[in-house]
Amino acid sequence: MTSLLIFCGDAKLRRTLEQLAQQDLGIKVVGITDDHRSFVRLADRSYPNVVLTHEMPDNEAFTRWRVRHNNVAWVLVVDPKSEGACLEALRAGVSAIVAPFADLAEIAAIIRIVAGGQVVFSQEFFAKLSGKAEIVNGPSNETEDRRTRLSKRERAVLTAIADGLSNKEIARRLGISVHTVKFHVASILEKLKVDTRTEAVIKAAQLGLVML
Repeated sequence: MTSLLIFCGDAKLRRTLEQLAQQDLGIKVVGITDDHRSFVRLADRSYPNVVLTHEMPDNEAFTRWRVRHNNVAWVLVVDPKSEGACLEALRAGVSAIVAPFADLAEIAAIIRIVAGGQVVFSQEFFAKLSGKAEIVNGPSNETEDRRTRLSKRERAVLTAIADGLSNKEIARRLGISVHTVKFHVASILEKLKVDTRTEAVIKAAQLGLVML
């Protein structure tokens, strides 16, 4: 049985997520709240396998709880188009990111998978949501040739993107023009066969090119 704790401030979405236990009898919702303090108390008392949160919590108590219970899988519900939030979430160590419009069957499947220790990225990061998921078990099995396609400068730009820097900030860090940064970003996207900066970071992490 997978025990699930839900933190969600959106009343409509919260009512939907409450139905997860009905969607999958292997999931037990041990608590649901929209208050940070209540969440921490529930988390310490119920020992959930998985925590499901809506948007990135910014409460210090939540951060401290995450450090104490780093073995608990964390699933974040966030708009995949919000690249900043997605990158922040990946750096924070989420086990999975799902779109708020994903159906309950997909969310339930992802919860069961991350409870088993795996990491899941919704297909929405790579294409239109299809109801399936890509399971990532560490670095990809891509060939070494695929890993070395990026130049030294492109890798530096990619690392800066993973750090959440804008093109102007990357230009200042590397001492190059914004135009040159844009050129490198376009080249990175093409070589990694992705469409957005977020997808590039995720794909690079799979390939072991950057650390999140």
